[in-house]
Amino acid sequence: MTTRASTAALAAALAALCGCSPEQPPAASGAQPPAAADAAAPQRPDFSGLWFPAGRQQEPQQPQYTPGAQAAADEYEKAFTLDDDPGRYCIWPGMPRAVWGAPFTVEIQQRPQDLTIYWEGYGMYRKIYMADANPPKPVLSSAMGHSVAHWEGDTLVVETTNLKQYPYMTRMATSSDAHVVERMRLEERDVDGQKTKFIVNEVVLTDPKVYTTPIKITATLRHRPDLQLLEYTCTDALWDEYLAERGLTLPDMDALPDPP
Repeated sequence: MTTRASTAALAAALAALCGCSPEQPPAASGAQPPAAADAAAPQRPDFSGLWFPAGRQQEPQQPQYTPGAQAAADEYEKAFTLDDDPGRYCIWPGMPRAVWGAPFTVEIQQRPQDLTIYWEGYGMYRKIYMADANPPKPVLSSAMGHSVAHWEGDTLVVETTNLKQYPYMTRMATSSDAHVVERMRLEERDVDGQKTKFIVNEVVLTDPKVYTTPIKITATLRHRPDLQLLEYTCTDALWDEYLAERGLTLPDMDALPDPP
């Protein structure tokens, strides 16, 4: 018997003993087969879909300002009225206010490396990067900040920093030192006899420049696949006001005659 034949015979004998093919080495002791490993992996919820705000709770109901923030709030209330609301001028509420939001549709697209959230209201957009997918470094402070997440079981834990200040005292003002931690999970509830998905988002806002204690908000979104995102803009009204002030009238293109 040649050396090559002896080697082949030995490989065949070992394969018979371990129950594997000669090309497939035996698994290490204690290792799970691929199918078993996949089954044992934690099942991550998928937040993808269309959602609609379904309520919020806040603790404490009346957050306590720091002395400096209280003085700013007192001056703000003297000078500003409801007509001075920043929402009228397309100022994004941003984080953490966007989480519970106005009554507009929200769309979430989830991938292994990130979540992308679109709000119909104000046309807002947010990206949440997964910590284990090499997230980019923050570049500028922004209304939504820089959000990085990781999984704790079936709960997505999101940490947001690099927020720019939001100095509107009647709308949960925040400084650029604000820090937000969210814990997002899926729940299934019975609604009119139908099993319906809900996202429950427990938000903790910490901003020691503005508030003496952290603020906890629990916001809920209901799954609404029957909805769609519609176009939202508040700049049209501002433009119309400007045209009126200037005495300008735009041509009505739809009133032009049809071509012969």
